[in-house]
Amino acid sequence: MTSASAPLPMTPARRAILAIGVPVALAVIGVGVAGWASGAITGLARQVTYRVALSVPVKGGHTGVTAGDADITLRSGTGDQVQVRGTLRGSLVRPAFSWQSTAAGLALHSHCRVPAGLCSLDYAITAPARFPMTVTDSSGNMDARGFRGTVTLSDGSGDLGAADLAGTIRLDDGSGNIAASRLAGGIRLDVGSGDIDASGLSGSIRFQDGSGNVAIDGLAATDVSGRDGSGDITLTFTKVPDRVQVSDSSGNVTVVLPPGPTAYDVIASSSSGNTAVTVPRSSSSKHVISVTSGSGDVTVTR
Repeated sequence: MTSASAPLPMTPARRAILAIGVPVALAVIGVGVAGWASGAITGLARQVTYRVALSVPVKGGHTGVTAGDADITLRSGTGDQVQVRGTLRGSLVRPAFSWQSTAAGLALHSHCRVPAGLCSLDYAITAPARFPMTVTDSSGNMDARGFRGTVTLSDGSGDLGAADLAGTIRLDDGSGNIAASRLAGGIRLDVGSGDIDASGLSGSIRFQDGSGNVAIDGLAATDVSGRDGSGDITLTFTKVPDRVQVSDSSGNVTVVLPPGPTAYDVIASSSSGNTAVTVPRSSSSKHVISVTSGSGDVTVTR
């Protein structure tokens, strides 16, 4: 019967070999792990681009487009076709894409297939300017320019921009900022949480902001009404309005009216804040300004 071999004695030479060899081995392993991690990150960073192009006719005399989590730019065109050019980018594998054309309009479906890495979905849409238009985006930025008629833009989460629109206009953003310029007609701006920043608006204006600042300058509107849950409101007019009615639950309200001798019937109050009115006043004036704030200063000036 053979007994198990006894361990070799630990000599000074063997101790020296271990002292040198163990750190070297650990360094080699570390380099390997770092190399693998770098390769994995590089792989995730590598994008696969998928381009889509389609053209579908407008149905029922109305342009309707719905999209998921994508950025959208909208531009006006001629004819009766809605044209879509899309650039979809995803890590490792290309994003999935499909579409449907129904009586309600064009539905675009796209998503990235990997849970990590980079993903961007962008659509450039050209739609006929002569048809009423409704565009809805679940999550992403949207920008529209150059349409006339009835325009309804709705964004669940993302910034919403609009310029050079005329007609019946509604911009609705659940969570994000609205930036608008050179709009004319019956205008409604609604934000759940975000700022409204607009200029060059004319016609009849309605706005509502749950939480955020509202700043509208270059106002040539005759009728303006709106409210803000939490944030400051600043309205700057270039034309004498017939009616202004704004309220703010928590924030300062400033109404800047055009220079000149026009007198206004002003009703201004704040539950907790200062009130300053420095425009000519007359209770018989047909130009009525009503401004209230629950908590903040109220200023009506020229």
